[in-house]
Amino acid sequence: MYKLIATDLDGTLFNSRGEVSEGNRRAIQKAVEQGVKFVLCSGRAPYEGVSALGEELGLACPGNYYICCSGGLIVEADTLKIAAGNFLPKETARELLRIGEGFFADMGNAAVRLHTTEKMYAKNQEVWDNDLEQRTGRQFLPLPEDIREVEGEITKMLFLSREEGYAMRFYDRMEEVLPEGALGYRMPPALAEYVSANANKGRAVGQLAAILGLSPEETVCVGDGWNDISMLEAAGLGVAVRNAPEDVARHADVVLEYTNDEDAVAKALERYFFGLDNQ
Repeated sequence: MYKLIATDLDGTLFNSRGEVSEGNRRAIQKAVEQGVKFVLCSGRAPYEGVSALGEELGLACPGNYYICCSGGLIVEADTLKIAAGNFLPKETARELLRIGEGFFADMGNAAVRLHTTEKMYAKNQEVWDNDLEQRTGRQFLPLPEDIREVEGEITKMLFLSREEGYAMRFYDRMEEVLPEGALGYRMPPALAEYVSANANKGRAVGQLAAILGLSPEETVCVGDGWNDISMLEAAGLGVAVRNAPEDVARHADVVLEYTNDEDAVAKALERYFFGLDNQ
């Protein structure tokens, strides 16, 4: 019997307009009422919309958790207190920055963002300007010359560019020389993300299951992206939505007939938690 479901946000729970549909909302509410552990599992930091969404969906309660930063962070849903962390070593982040800046000579500059448990840091912000500061109420600080001087533990590091294809080219080049201790994800179209080699969604789901006294066999994970592969493989049941790329979907136990625009998460809940099969 499944007792926990962890779902990715962008491309999975969110539809193509970046919204949670009414069908998904109703299914989540029903799951919570039935005692199912519903876990938001995202590459985003808690303050990048995860905690706000959790409050909106009625998940910000004692005993609930969010998995953030592609598995780099597990936080309590009601207090945002860190329950577990898989942090990027500062020396590894320093090496990532050194290598990445070496690419800028022939690829052009990218914005660099670094998130820690305490602060947000940025470099080359003129390359990538958005409303993150306004949305989060947090301000980017200048990235120190010595990255080891940042406050807190590093949860993720991003290289961003609006130039078409830049992020994929950057990711491919970095993969050839990736420092030990780092794990990279391609997030088309705009960014390449780096976390600890010990940080992935699958590992975090396993850590959370242990915190809750559950076995991996009692978990279901739903996703569509490359950073979802680890949890699709680690879960008792890995479920890919129909819009997942083939090289992601092949890692799942099940590929739904429904896309993120067709209430895919609600369909997964109905089929595997509510005992309904709406094929």
